[in-house]
Amino acid sequence: MSASSFEGLHPTDTTTTVTALRTADDSGLVATPHPSPRLSWSLASDRSGVLQHAYEIQVSTDRSFDDAASSGEVGSEAVTDHPWPAEPLRSREVRHWRVRVRTDLGWTAWSEPARVEAALLDDADWTARPIHLPTDRVRTSPGPVPLLRREFDLPAEPVSARLYVTATGVHRTTINGHPVSDDLLEPGWTSYPNRLLYATYDVTDLLAPGRNALSAAVGDGWYRGHLTWHKNRDVYGDTCALLAQLEVILADGTTITVATDDQWRGGHGDLLAADLYDGCERDLRREPHGWQSPGFDDRGWEHAATLPLSAGLTQRAHPPVRVVQVIRPAQRTLPDGTIAVDAGENVTGWVRLRVRGPEGGTLTVRHAEVLDGDGRLLTSILRGARAADHYTLAGELAYLEPKFTFHGFRYAEIGLSPGVTVEAVEVAVVSSDLTRIGEFRCSDERVNTLYANVVRSQRGNFLAIPTDCPQRDERLGWTGDIMAFAPTACATFDSRSFLDSWLTDLGIEQRPDGAVPLVVPDVDLGELPPMELPFAGTAAGWGDAATVVPAALFDAYGHHSLLGHHYAAMHAWVEFTVARLDEDGTWSSNAQLGDWLDPAAPPEDPARATTDPGYVATAFVAHSARLLADAARALGHADDADRYTALHGRIAEAAWRKWGEHARTTQTGCALALAFDIAPSAERAAVGEALAALVRARQGRIATGFLGTPFVLPALTASGHTAEAYQLLLNTECPGWLYQVERGATTMWERWDAIRPDGTIDVENAGTMLSFNHYAYGAVAAWLYQSVAGLRPATPGYRTIAIAPRPGGGLTSAAASIETPYGTASVGWSLSGGALTVDVSLPPGTTGRFSAPDGWHCTFETDRLGSGPHRLVLHSGS
Repeated sequence: MSASSFEGLHPTDTTTTVTALRTADDSGLVATPHPSPRLSWSLASDRSGVLQHAYEIQVSTDRSFDDAASSGEVGSEAVTDHPWPAEPLRSREVRHWRVRVRTDLGWTAWSEPARVEAALLDDADWTARPIHLPTDRVRTSPGPVPLLRREFDLPAEPVSARLYVTATGVHRTTINGHPVSDDLLEPGWTSYPNRLLYATYDVTDLLAPGRNALSAAVGDGWYRGHLTWHKNRDVYGDTCALLAQLEVILADGTTITVATDDQWRGGHGDLLAADLYDGCERDLRREPHGWQSPGFDDRGWEHAATLPLSAGLTQRAHPPVRVVQVIRPAQRTLPDGTIAVDAGENVTGWVRLRVRGPEGGTLTVRHAEVLDGDGRLLTSILRGARAADHYTLAGELAYLEPKFTFHGFRYAEIGLSPGVTVEAVEVAVVSSDLTRIGEFRCSDERVNTLYANVVRSQRGNFLAIPTDCPQRDERLGWTGDIMAFAPTACATFDSRSFLDSWLTDLGIEQRPDGAVPLVVPDVDLGELPPMELPFAGTAAGWGDAATVVPAALFDAYGHHSLLGHHYAAMHAWVEFTVARLDEDGTWSSNAQLGDWLDPAAPPEDPARATTDPGYVATAFVAHSARLLADAARALGHADDADRYTALHGRIAEAAWRKWGEHARTTQTGCALALAFDIAPSAERAAVGEALAALVRARQGRIATGFLGTPFVLPALTASGHTAEAYQLLLNTECPGWLYQVERGATTMWERWDAIRPDGTIDVENAGTMLSFNHYAYGAVAAWLYQSVAGLRPATPGYRTIAIAPRPGGGLTSAAASIETPYGTASVGWSLSGGALTVDVSLPPGTTGRFSAPDGWHCTFETDRLGSGPHRLVLHSGS
């Protein structure tokens, strides 16, 4: 019998409401790709101590819920990732669902219903076929962007209309001259031969009775454009294609379908070239005015040709790329007439212009992250990326911005031909439009600047995929970078669906033996500048993204289904590494990238770190084995949990036996020994002291690369050396986080010393690999949330929240908030008059565990906190 059968028999909770109903799809699209979507919600209440004990979900074909399918009463304290309790959705089907929960006071009222609509769930639903221009093939360089169009008639006003659309390439689609969305660079970058994403748009309001026009421009994007420092082209195919299916329902129930086929026509316009690395070239004189509207004469355009539908189609389930900020930059005119632009911060995006000039007048906009010694753009570090947009005017007033490209830059120069004037300049900042969920502030403005730099670097590099950098001829999904950064990413922006999508491609690209490519999507890297690739195109720390990223997502969001989806890839990677262990149980016989960009490594050889790469590799094997064991335990795989827990112990023992003495001599060696439980329990205190002594000996200058940095501050804090952790954080000498801040950084740098103490840039030695927007060292922000402010999940998804502030470093206050799956959790502390005041707010459905810092005692009776606000006052001494 369902809980619905007991209406009126149970007490009711009128103080709590169920809100924010959502599925695992946060694309913002009108439909979902999941036939049985996972369901989540939040609770709202003015009272404290609210806990959910059970829930009931109903699903109905309409909002009356007369025919509702019910989950019945299900005991659960979680508000996330619950199963769909009804028959799976069919393509295009619409259902409604609602939730109520039982608290300590009884059942709440039913939530407001939420609507869910299915996308096209089967390839057989597609009558459309990919189309392209037959003349648009086999290019050796970027060329004119194809324009495709089709007109059609509607006999009556549409009641409903859906456009299902994607491209091999990147598309911008319009109906009757109006964009179908503000999404950019659709459909993003995936493992195209295996998975091509499409979007579903509600376009009802863009259509009208009578003649209509559906049109699209299709650029090269990642599919056919330049990729990697070799500037390979046609990586996925030698032509770009559009796939579009418009389904219009009229009042009488008639469905009219307009689909891409060989009746479409295509031509070219003002966009002469568009490349992600090189930029775009537009000649406004060539614009075929009216081509996106009905009535345009396209008889001179060629007929499109169809192509086979090869890749598996699925709707995008994560947010799209959009313009997320517009900056009014500073500008000045240089002696040669060039206009110099300064956005004030390092961004990903482009320059928008309002200009006037004669027909044939030209403008060129060039971009760079930093200036050279003469105050001009330093473009050599962009390597092969031209990063320039060129415009030819048609005369009079023009509004200009590039298409199908993006640049990483703070500075730009606008070169003008005679007679051209610039009336307005804007900088459009673009990113995958993830919801910001984390905030941090403290009393030291330098640390606040550091935190803001981390946020900018995540925003600038989370563009369709998690990239390493947005400016040079690279912009790839490096696995090592996101391995280091994932916990910070998941606390700062809602990264769940975004990284879930990327991990899906990681699983697809994973090789049969379990090896994980260095970059995902996987493309041919050839040789790494300035070194050869490690064996099999994989490396410890990089391949461990297969375990670390799913674990970080589970920790932050608590979705068992997501963890289960990626469990096979986690397992395969661990088995790959275990198969390569030597007889002594260590992984030391293969080339590795190691603690990449250790500040002691030569500029020309960033893999030559001070910590033995075999030790680092073996430590990561142990770490991934434990993460796999934890995942197995969470998913109920008891045998795997036991096996990989034991494996972690054996590998840790082997690593310590071989490298224990060496590990004590480097910051990375000690940090991994503590964070990964490599050091035996009896020696942990000594290793912690060794790490603290290394920090003190260098006066707080950091000595870790990509693989050690995420763990060094947590290792110091966990071993009782908070003072040395703050010494590392607040050091302003090179290398260090605040050194970058002191040198004017607005994003995180790839190298600790990208700008040297004398203000120069080591282009000669490091110029092939010198990015000023690289988020890996931004992993520090996880420690700012968790230890400086003291806010972290104690159980996956923040069902239980750990409150453990660790003041130090002369800070007098700090605060953080995170929009958890349950709602906003926040903690803030301040020091005054010998008292430490901690203000905590926990969302309904959660509990907290408070841990006082060493040397402080509290007057309250319990360390357990219920939902709601709390003020805790602590005093120093016994």
